[in-house]
Amino acid sequence: MGLLRDELEEYGNLIGLLTSQQQSILERRTENIQLINQSVQTQMEANQILQNRRNNFVDSFASSLGVENSSTLSELIPHFPAATQPMFESIVEEINNLITLIRNKIAQNQRLLFRLSEVTDQILSISDPSSHSKTYSNKGEIRTLSPQNINLNESA
Repeated sequence: MGLLRDELEEYGNLIGLLTSQQQSILERRTENIQLINQSVQTQMEANQILQNRRNNFVDSFASSLGVENSSTLSELIPHFPAATQPMFESIVEEINNLITLIRNKIAQNQRLLFRLSEVTDQILSISDPSSHSKTYSNKGEIRTLSPQNINLNESA
């Protein structure tokens, strides 16, 4: 039970960081974005550790019941004492809701960062068009070239 509470707490911490990240993106505070990105990465690693612990517990519990190891915690809830089943159901539901919320926030923040990058690119190209050319890399990614990187042989 403590393991699930810890996991809930860590997911809550991650949501707080993702919300701060989003706010920094919207306010264009680039120095904060970098710091928060590092914190988000650290928090995601902590969440992964807790999720692995939960999965190990579930596998161990499933084995002790003689149930398939690929069972989820939700599938094992009927094997818990009847008095605790509703509590486990609500915690599992809350964890699943938080995971969905986190995925949505991450996708939203990625879209915001991409859009911020596009806007910055547009501003740079308007302010100095000759130093800001877009091309494609060998991998098909868009990249910008500055005059220093362009080597044209102008002789025929």
